[in-house]
Amino acid sequence: MKFILLIAFIFLTSMVISEDNSSNEVIESEKTDGISKSIKDKKTNTIQYETLATKEGFEIRKYPELTVASTDLSSNSYSNNSSIGFRKIASYIFGGNSSNEQIAMTSPVQMNLGSSPTMSFFMPVNIDSKDLPTPNRKDVYLSIQPSKIVAVIEFSGWASDRVLKKQFSLLKKKLKKESIEFDDSYSFLGYNPPYKLINRKNEVIIPLTNYKTHMLVNKIN
Repeated sequence: MKFILLIAFIFLTSMVISEDNSSNEVIESEKTDGISKSIKDKKTNTIQYETLATKEGFEIRKYPELTVASTDLSSNSYSNNSSIGFRKIASYIFGGNSSNEQIAMTSPVQMNLGSSPTMSFFMPVNIDSKDLPTPNRKDVYLSIQPSKIVAVIEFSGWASDRVLKKQFSLLKKKLKKESIEFDDSYSFLGYNPPYKLINRKNEVIIPLTNYKTHMLVNKIN
């Protein structure tokens, strides 16, 4: 599977990825050292977010409303779906669309591994969603991902079902310790191509509920 992803990504990035890094800036309110440098890639734009808090071993982030190209997955298994989902959406940004247009890659790639699993590519923020071409594949679709507040835990190495479940469980324990309410579901964010063997960056994120209320109560106390 990793070999298939390697070939797909090398071919894709050689043709599609934009050299423009203007959207690599990360907006942060409490922590600035290391984050921007660690996720910035010379060839790939990265989505922006706001860091609301830095906790012990994890962060609280706010992501803005974003346009995504997605495909539904057959199950919430990373191993069974990562290669298939990637190829489907990659075909869209490689030119498999109504305009035969190549669209710049934006990291990370997102896999929602809850009850309705999907894989998504974030679309460039400088392109209005109305101006994006229609996917040729019927199983790839465009949508608006609403703004959200999430908890994020980072890990290195290679993702797998076992590793992702371990990180999900660890992050839930940390949230419970902080008395932060959350949804019992998670997403995987992958930042690196398969040919990057060291210093890999991966994240597991969990949607938070009533976080603003949690912050208000803490301020009062």
